[in-house]
Amino acid sequence: MNINFGVTLESITWDLLSPTETVDDLMQFLMLTYSDLRWNEKAFNSAKDLFRSNWDAVTKSLEMASADMLVRAVASDDTRFWGPPPEVIENLDLDTVKEELEKQLCTENLEINIVGDFDMEEMEESVFKHLGTIPKRDKPEPIYQQDIIDIKPDPSRQHQRIELPDDQKRAIGYLTGVAPNRWGYSTENPNCKEHGYWTYDGKEIKDKKTQERRKHPMFATACIELIEKMVSTELYSLLRDSHSLVYHTKFEVGVNERLPTNDWLIVINSEHQNVKRAVNEAAKCLRNIRFSPHMLTSAKRSVQHFHETESANDAYWLGYLRGMQDDTIPDKTEKASAEYYDVLNEISLDDIDQVWRTFLTSEKDVYTCVGVSG
Repeated sequence: MNINFGVTLESITWDLLSPTETVDDLMQFLMLTYSDLRWNEKAFNSAKDLFRSNWDAVTKSLEMASADMLVRAVASDDTRFWGPPPEVIENLDLDTVKEELEKQLCTENLEINIVGDFDMEEMEESVFKHLGTIPKRDKPEPIYQQDIIDIKPDPSRQHQRIELPDDQKRAIGYLTGVAPNRWGYSTENPNCKEHGYWTYDGKEIKDKKTQERRKHPMFATACIELIEKMVSTELYSLLRDSHSLVYHTKFEVGVNERLPTNDWLIVINSEHQNVKRAVNEAAKCLRNIRFSPHMLTSAKRSVQHFHETESANDAYWLGYLRGMQDDTIPDKTEKASAEYYDVLNEISLDDIDQVWRTFLTSEKDVYTCVGVSG
C-alpha cells in the first residue's frame, strides 16, 4: 500500500496505490482521515523536524535554491508560494494547524477517481460503505483568495544570480513569465470567451469554421500542449545544436486549471562559462520565435504519440479524470476530452499564434535566475 498526500495552490490530493484485494483498506483509511483524524504532539513535532530538514536541503541544493530565489522574486516574497523558513514553522502550534487543515478536508467538493483492474460492483460497495459514511462538511468560501492572482513580481529582482559551494562545477538557469491556465483563461486576456469561442483580446471572429474550432473546450488545452512541444524543440535546437551552450533545456507550462493565471518555465542545464549567455539566448528565442507548418505538424505527431504511450499507465488516466466532476472546471468533461485528438489535428498556425500572444515574453516580463556551484 502506497499513500502520497499532495497540496497545491488549487487542491489537496491523495494518491493511493494498492493491490485490488486491499482497496477496502484504502477506503477505510480515507474514511478515518476525513471523519476521525487523530492529532498528536509527537507526530506534529516530527513533521516540523521534516520541514526544517527540507529547508536545509533547499538552501544547499543548486537547483532548489535557484528556483526558490526566482519564486520569491516573482511572488514578491508571498509565503504561499515558497517553503516556510524554520522560524515560521517553529511558531506554529498543533491547534492552529489542525483547525486550518480540517477546513480544507471538506466533503462537498471531494472527487474520487479510481483506475485499475477491479470489479465495479465490489468497488462501488466499498466506496459507499466507507466514504459514504463521512459526515458532510461544506467547502470553504471562496475557492481561492482574490489577492493570490493579483500578486505582482518585484522588478528590482528581475535578474538574479546565486553561487553555492560544491565539489563539482555546475550551472543552472531558470526563466519564467505569465501564461494562461490550461483552459486558456488568463488575467491578461480576460475576455477570451465572451463570444462563446476562444479569442484574443475579445476580438470577434468572422470565419465560421474558426469559430467552431475555437468554441471547443479542448481548443486552448491543445494549443498550449503544442506550444510546449514546439518551443522546447526550438530552444533545444538553438541552444544545444546551434550554439552548444547547454546539456539540456526544456519549456513547460504550469498545471493550473482553476486559477485564471499560470506561468511558463524554462530550465537550462549548462556550464559556468555558458549559462548566462544561454539564458539570454533563450529569452531572445521566446521574443523572436516564428512557428512554421513543419513545427506544427511535428508537434502534433509528438503530442499524439505521447498520449498514446502514456495511456498504458494508470497515472495518466487519473490525470485525465481529475477535475471532470468539479464544477469549477466546467470545460473538462468526458465528451470534450474524448474529442481531444480531433481538436488537436484541426489546430492551425493562426490558432497557435493567437494563443502564444497570451504568453508574456517581453524583456520586462521575463524573470531569470542563474545558479552556479563549484
